[in-house]
Amino acid sequence: HTHRTPMNLHSPLAYFALMAIVMSLAALPWFRFLDEPQTADTRHATVDGLRGFLALGVFAFHIVLMRGFIETGQWEAPTDGFYSLLGPIGVSVFFMVTGFLFWGKLLRGRGQMRWAALYIGRLFRIGPMYLAVVLVMLTIVAWRSGFALHEPGNAVMASVLQWLALGMIDTQPDVNGIQATHVLAGVTWTIAYEWAFYASLPLIAVFARSRAHLLFVLAALTLCLVAKTLWKIDAFGFAALFLMGMCVASLLHERVTARLSDTASSSVALLCLVAVFATSNGGYGTWTGLALACFFYLVCRGATLFGLLIATASQRLGRISYSLYLMQGLVLTLLFAVPPLRTFALDTAPRHWAVATLGACVLLLCAALGYVVIERPGIALGQRAARRLQAWQAQRSALGVAR
Repeated sequence: HTHRTPMNLHSPLAYFALMAIVMSLAALPWFRFLDEPQTADTRHATVDGLRGFLALGVFAFHIVLMRGFIETGQWEAPTDGFYSLLGPIGVSVFFMVTGFLFWGKLLRGRGQMRWAALYIGRLFRIGPMYLAVVLVMLTIVAWRSGFALHEPGNAVMASVLQWLALGMIDTQPDVNGIQATHVLAGVTWTIAYEWAFYASLPLIAVFARSRAHLLFVLAALTLCLVAKTLWKIDAFGFAALFLMGMCVASLLHERVTARLSDTASSSVALLCLVAVFATSNGGYGTWTGLALACFFYLVCRGATLFGLLIATASQRLGRISYSLYLMQGLVLTLLFAVPPLRTFALDTAPRHWAVATLGACVLLLCAALGYVVIERPGIALGQRAARRLQAWQAQRSALGVAR
């Protein structure tokens, strides 16, 4: 028994209603435990406030995708309209954020970085929540397969080990004949590109020492965009997104910035977003990326989108954005596994979005708890490990000098 997807399922109003409800919930005093002390670095407050919207945009994209998956069994992205762009835009700007932050660090340090501390920090930042989510996914897969092997044991073990590789391997194999990637909404592929970018940092650090760092980034960006156009290789397109973020960092480092009020810069930033939704045919197109880069530049230089990005709720959502991003597939999978909810959601578009909004609220609660129980302790553990390594290295250096 299949249901015809109603046309109004793709109404953008549903997304804005969902976001308003999630923002209202996140603003409640219940979520004060997510707030950081006032002494925290506020240099990138607008960027931090943007992250939650990126993660929830990807969630809304997957809500529409999940509907098609339930009806047809095909895991296929929406092909046109508002929702087809939400996922790619979220991923694109996330890549820009990474390029901006880490290239900015290199520029401020003139190409110098405590590399061991950086990689330990990244390992403990990405690893704990990733492993927690993958272990829940593997449990769901085991339950769905009746806790019995449906494939050779070595094949199952190989696929499990690929999933446990902290996202460093760009594969999302099925496990024991179950479509595992759909349980996680297919979000983990982006982490492999993040790791690739971190691996490139020691190689490109030399250019951060040069006064021509902006020229280097622009040249590399041009090459990637040309290569992407000529050879249609996705990796060049994703590399270009990191480079766009780096370009923003270089521009701001050199204080290449127009004097605009928050109202003016917020207005231009929103116009860039409107242009993307009005003209883009594909979320990862070159012109889409460049328009998003202009939007991102304005946010990085302080555009608050009329105060939205520095609102308490936005800052809280930004803080838990990694958990929001990783947990969304689990929440959708478990929500639509409840027969009455599934039947209710498939009845009409408003009912589908009512269940989706319930899912967004559950996701907010799960991500907030995940951040406090797993992410934040993981970050603190990574910082302690990095300090110990630093102290040990200093001790060894002192012993070497004494000899």
